[in-house]
Amino acid sequence: MTLTLQFSIRRNGTLIGKPRATYSRLGNDGALNRAFVASVLDALDKALPLPVSDSMGGAIAGRTLFPRFTAASGRAS
Repeated sequence: MTLTLQFSIRRNGTLIGKPRATYSRLGNDGALNRAFVASVLDALDKALPLPVSDSMGGAIAGRTLFPRFTAASGRAS
């Protein structure tokens, strides 16, 4: 399963607005899909505010970020 979010952060590492899903590839199990999306949003919530230095904050403030979150399939390869 994969989920890509779109969002921007301020120079202090806080979120600007709400994250938006721009791509998803989910499975056939609705409950598992909901749990995956909830875990992604929970992970993002726990990571905020992002710890950024003054120079890094100035470089990325307001820029759109597109992080991709992927869950392993659980199958041996």
